[in-house]
Amino acid sequence: MITVEEDLRFLPDTIRAVLGQTVLPGVIVVIDCTGRTDRPLASSFTVEPAHAHGAQGRRADTVSVRLVGVKGARSFSDAVAKGMRRVDLDPGTKALWTLHDDSRPAHETCLETLLERWRYTPTASLLGAKQVDWGGGNLHDVGTYAGRHRLESLVVDGEPDQEQYDGRRDVFAVSLAGALVPLATLDSLGGVDPWFGTFAESGDFCRRICLSGGRVVVVPEAEIAHRRARYEGVRSRSGEPIDEDAPASAAMAVLEARQRYYYTDIRMGWWPLLWVLRLLRAVVMALSRLSRKQPYVALCELLMPWRALAMFPTAVRARRIVGRQSKVPLSRLSVLVASRQQIARWRDRMQAFRDQQGSVVLDPLAKAHLRRRLLRRWICAAAAAVLALAVVLATYWDVCRAALSGGSLTGASMLPTDAGFLRLLEAATTSWTLGAGTGAVAPPTPWLLVLAAASVLTLGNVAAATVLVFVSSAPLGVLSFWALAGVFTRSDAVRVTCALLWFSLSFAFGLYGSANLAMLTVMTFLPAAFAFAFRAVGMYHTEEPVRPHHSVQAAALSALCFIPVVAAEPQLLLPLVATFLAFLLFVRRHRATLLLIPLPSALVLAPTLVNAVHHAPEGAWRQLFGDVAVPTSETNGVPAALGLADLAARAFGVDVGSGWLSWLRAPQVVSFLVLAMLAVLTVLAVVSLFLPFALRVSRMMWVTTVCGGILCLASARIVVGVDADGAVAGSVLPGMAMALLGVLSCVCLVAGGAIRRFVALRRPAARPGDEEDVDVRSTVVAVARALLVVLLAAAACLWAGYGIAGRGDGRPGVADGGLPMVAVDYLEQSPDHRILALSAESGSRISYASMSTGRGDVIEVSTAQRAQVASGQRPASDEAIASAASRLLANADSQAVADIAALGFGGIYVVADGGSENAVSQLMANITASNGTQSVVSNASGTYFRLTLVDTLTQGVDLNGQQAVSASPWRYAWLWCAGIVTALYCIVALPRTHRYNQEEA
Repeated sequence: MITVEEDLRFLPDTIRAVLGQTVLPGVIVVIDCTGRTDRPLASSFTVEPAHAHGAQGRRADTVSVRLVGVKGARSFSDAVAKGMRRVDLDPGTKALWTLHDDSRPAHETCLETLLERWRYTPTASLLGAKQVDWGGGNLHDVGTYAGRHRLESLVVDGEPDQEQYDGRRDVFAVSLAGALVPLATLDSLGGVDPWFGTFAESGDFCRRICLSGGRVVVVPEAEIAHRRARYEGVRSRSGEPIDEDAPASAAMAVLEARQRYYYTDIRMGWWPLLWVLRLLRAVVMALSRLSRKQPYVALCELLMPWRALAMFPTAVRARRIVGRQSKVPLSRLSVLVASRQQIARWRDRMQAFRDQQGSVVLDPLAKAHLRRRLLRRWICAAAAAVLALAVVLATYWDVCRAALSGGSLTGASMLPTDAGFLRLLEAATTSWTLGAGTGAVAPPTPWLLVLAAASVLTLGNVAAATVLVFVSSAPLGVLSFWALAGVFTRSDAVRVTCALLWFSLSFAFGLYGSANLAMLTVMTFLPAAFAFAFRAVGMYHTEEPVRPHHSVQAAALSALCFIPVVAAEPQLLLPLVATFLAFLLFVRRHRATLLLIPLPSALVLAPTLVNAVHHAPEGAWRQLFGDVAVPTSETNGVPAALGLADLAARAFGVDVGSGWLSWLRAPQVVSFLVLAMLAVLTVLAVVSLFLPFALRVSRMMWVTTVCGGILCLASARIVVGVDADGAVAGSVLPGMAMALLGVLSCVCLVAGGAIRRFVALRRPAARPGDEEDVDVRSTVVAVARALLVVLLAAAACLWAGYGIAGRGDGRPGVADGGLPMVAVDYLEQSPDHRILALSAESGSRISYASMSTGRGDVIEVSTAQRAQVASGQRPASDEAIASAASRLLANADSQAVADIAALGFGGIYVVADGGSENAVSQLMANITASNGTQSVVSNASGTYFRLTLVDTLTQGVDLNGQQAVSASPWRYAWLWCAGIVTALYCIVALPRTHRYNQEEA
């Protein structure tokens, strides 16, 4: 009986092997499971006896071949049973020889051996064959034994067949593929139960044979070469063929088959308790599968308990059949049961065998070569990282030292902080902003989560965490791009210079001078995220003889690296998603991996994305183009439709207001060289599009460049905030960084693979002159690569020098002042205490800030609130504060003080050095002359007034809105979902203690 499906790749070999047997079956039945055979077809042929000793006088035999079609077969045995009903078997038929179309006799005496063993073992109820791979050299199993409610083969799947298990005879179960099944056994047990499916029906059938007193015998001399097409994922569930280079996972069907066998092996009274225990086990097994880099199998493990609930009604029938036919307890079949010691030794052997799989066996010379290359690479990378760290420390040593002494890092793009760790966590996870009047509903600024993670490393010191991000961005950014460059080339010199060029780009963008920690976060993690993404799909260069391979671990690391990138600059999420969708066209396999990489980032940004979509008509979508940096017209520019050259000039801080020809003058020469070097690198990146060995990857990175350029064009036109000079455009730096990431990656491609092939022994040239041609070619390539390294080094020095000395963005500072101590004590008394800080910039202009900590704090930054202001929307409390502050600037106004006190403020702090001296004096005089104020502290920094109109015990802003938002079930749902998904990705990203040859991608 041979079953056939849509996949016919293995059927010819199976038919050929069956017809080549020394003993042919009387009837060969081919069962078409596709349903295309409407009526049975029959044929026959005559077999002449061989002219051997004793063959004279024997008559010729006729072998009948029949083709029948069946529909809706649920399993292999179900197809066989339906085929038997459509075929009129000869009454003298005693047994069936069942074969899948992908299981063939491995030698010509297979059937003869089975029949001979049956003749000498007439009490055998079922005879199975040794299962080997399709090539016939490696084992799958030689019968199985009963374990703890499951079957244990005690054979290492895939180990070479050296006849080490040929002593087995009586076993607990055998595979029905190639088995000799007596019809008497089928009749006595009521046939095979197809409910168990192809993967478990043989186990259930053999279990009922043994428990009913029958014998299951394995015949190791009879070998079946089994491709196991569905088990190994080269055949779909419906029988369609699947590419062997990209197999599907059969984990769901395998686990469900084991589950069905498990429950039907136990009394039904224990099933409720077992379900609860297996629910807990599913969680543990899912985590274990994740640590083995098998995320799909982990998902299957989690689904198993719930699929068990659906199978229980049918499982009751199957269990009753097992119980009804069980006459011999398993305790009396100890020979057929695998002991714990046997199972433990078998698992140790399996682990040892798996550790050997996929590893390249290297001779000592090759190992020494790879060791030297590894040492050289890491020395170069470490030297580049140390150099970058030394440059930052040398340039900003006074700032770093002062910040670590208790101050808070600040700059043109960065507010200081005086918040504690718990206050930071609350601001990072609650959709409430403290910077809008007395507070307003707004999604949290995503970058605060990055700051919270950095604060964990500084033991909760938030101010020190900002310094950590500032300083560590240099060495980590170098190592990050060094890893990305290693995807495209193995030249140490090119990788180091490109990494330093990426680091110098941070100086050229003015990120260190303005303390733009959001963009420094992007510069740190963006290259590493792309590097791990390429490694996830196996598209990278490596040292020979080691070969690239796909990796789920790398995919998880890529996803984790993208989280701080999009949290720092949410506008990058859209081009990154577009980039990954375009990558699907270029990646040959493992495309699903690319789709899973953006998932954690999208969950982290969920409050921002939901708010942007829900309030899009009100302009909330603008918040996607903002970040934690302070938007000003001087740094971001005004909204305008700019060309690519103008975008580059804005990103590098080049002033082109006086015209492009002004660059020829001496002060602008450096700026001209900076942009000229950018143009040269872009030309080299264009060259990579025409390199035959880099066509696929160069187009992928040019997609990244184009997406980054489009983001620059869009961001420069969008209003994200308002300052004293008017509307402020979104920053072009995120898009420019993404575009230059693609450009520099393509420059690395121009350098070529630069892989030094390891040759143990030098071989003579095949023809005279070939060796000289190779040497000349190698010399030309080496010289060209050296020139490229010189160009990259010059660009790195030029951009770094321009950023340090030429941009004029100023230097980061350290905020060690703030509100007076008495005001800080008041704020710390209760979370609802606020102080209004006023700064008189002129006689007609005043700015204000609601203070919840001792300094104007970065945790109070809200991109959503800025987007509302840019769209012309302001909270009512903001309007009331603005009105009261302007009235106090003009005249003494007791009602203005009363309005401020009614909002919940307990004091007013006037900044002395924040604007015009006359305006500040006038403001302080007006406040002093107003009723309900009391001057408490006055110094060079400012004056603090306590408001006395409201009792101190009842003072405070209304926190009902904040408490309602904090207790929202949507907030907890977001935190749980984002936390669980991120934790699962972290488990997958953890280094492995063992190598697994079945790692999924």
